[in-house]
Amino acid sequence: MGKLGDACQMLKDVGFAKSISEKSMAARFILAATKVTEDMSWSQATNYGVQIHEGLVFLNDEYHTNLKENTRESLRKQGPKKMATVGLARDNVSEGIATNSKNYRWFLSDDFFELVRHFDDESYAESLARFKATHLSRMSLQADKRKKAMIPVKYSDFEFELTPGKHNQLHKEILEQFAPRFAGGARLLYVGDTAEKDLKFEESALESLGFPMTMHDVIPDVVLFDEKRNWLFLIEAVSSVGPMSVDRVSRIKAEYTGKAGLVFVTAFQDWSVYKKFVGNIAWETEIWIADFPDHMIHMNGDRFMGPYSN
Repeated sequence: MGKLGDACQMLKDVGFAKSISEKSMAARFILAATKVTEDMSWSQATNYGVQIHEGLVFLNDEYHTNLKENTRESLRKQGPKKMATVGLARDNVSEGIATNSKNYRWFLSDDFFELVRHFDDESYAESLARFKATHLSRMSLQADKRKKAMIPVKYSDFEFELTPGKHNQLHKEILEQFAPRFAGGARLLYVGDTAEKDLKFEESALESLGFPMTMHDVIPDVVLFDEKRNWLFLIEAVSSVGPMSVDRVSRIKAEYTGKAGLVFVTAFQDWSVYKKFVGNIAWETEIWIADFPDHMIHMNGDRFMGPYSN
C-alpha cells in the first residue's frame, strides 16, 4: 500500500468515512499538508501549513495526480474544510491571518498530526485508541445529525424514516397526502430514498405485474398498485430533475408487459417548481402539487384520471 493508500486508511480508522478511494481529496490533503513522499516514512511528516495551490502542485509533482487549477476549490472543500468540521484540520485564521492573505494556510490539527506521524510504527494502535477516545467520528456526528432530522412516514401499516431533504419530503407528501385522496387503499410496491434507493422494493410483485427489472433504471420514485381498479400508479417526485417526459413514458410503455393500467403522475412541491418543468411533461399524464393536495392537473385525454391504451 502506497502513501495515498495509507492516508485513506487513516481516514477510515478515525471514522471520517466508511469507504475512501484514492481519489479522496481528504486523503490527498494529508499528503500535501505533511509533505510526505513515497520514499519517506510517516515519522518524517511535517505540518508547517500549506496553501491549496501549493498542495496541488506538490500532489502533481510527487504523486502524478494531474489535478488542474480549476480543482483547487474541490481540494479545499472536500479536503481541509470538510476535515475541519471534525477536528482533523485547521487554518490559521485564529492567528489573525485573513483568508485572502498570502500567509493563509491549512494544517492538520495537532492531535491528528501526531496520529499520522505514528502510522507506520508499533504505537499506532495505541495512538489511535487515544485519539478516538477524545474525538467523535465524522460518521457518528453525521448519523446523529441525520437521526434528529429524519422524516417520519406512515403509509398503511408501513412506518419508516426518510433522510432529510426536499426530495424525500415530497415522497412523504405523496404517500400521506396524494395516495389517500387519489389512490386510496393502493398497495405500496416501491419507494426510494435519496440515501437508500430501494428503501421499499417488492421486486417479485412488480415483476409479476409486468414491470421487468430491465426497467429498474426508469422506475419512478413511488409505485402504488390499486388492486380494485387494476391500476399501477407510477409517481415521480420532482424537485430538480426528471418529470414524466414523453421519452420516459414511451420507454416504460414499450417495455411494460403486464395488464394493469398505467397511471403516470408527476408530483411537485409547489407552483414554482411545476412551472419550470411543465413544458417537459408528457400528454395523457397527471400532475399533482403538494401545496394544493385536493387538486390534480390532467394533461389532456378523454378522462380525468386513469390508464390509456398504448
